[in-house]
Amino acid sequence: MKNVMKFAGVMSLVMLCVFSFGCGKKGVDNATITRDDARVGGSLSFVYNKDKREVIVGGDGEIVQYSSKNDTLGFDEGCRIGLKITAPEGDFDLKTASLKMNDIRYAMGDFLTQINGEPQRFFVIYPKVSKEDDVVKFSIAWSDKTKRQDYKLIVAEGTKFMDKDGNVA
Repeated sequence: MKNVMKFAGVMSLVMLCVFSFGCGKKGVDNATITRDDARVGGSLSFVYNKDKREVIVGGDGEIVQYSSKNDTLGFDEGCRIGLKITAPEGDFDLKTASLKMNDIRYAMGDFLTQINGEPQRFFVIYPKVSKEDDVVKFSIAWSDKTKRQDYKLIVAEGTKFMDKDGNVA
């Protein structure tokens, strides 16, 4: 009975800590997402619903441009859409941030854009899209102490895709 009472006391303290003081991973605001500065993918309609964490690009008759392999930007050839993702305001350690996209996990903030060797509060991604793969999911934890956030890039119905020869389908 004495051990049961100790266990109940410890569990009460843990629950008090979790619910009152925010022990564990904390939630932060959602990221800000815009098109990348180079507009990889072409001039496409762009809507970001911050509350739903959904980016919708393209539209009826719009065309996702074909991109050649680009070692500087770190991608192979294909139809890609460039997104600039900025961390929400907050005091957390971006050096422990992680990104997961296409079953690849990037960790320790090494995907963040660097200027003069200093990690910035943003990064750029270039997800590959096609008629068959018109939704790309990715998730971000802004530090090892924040909750993971799930995001989705959706290519709008009616959007067309260019091939490497310039043909549009």
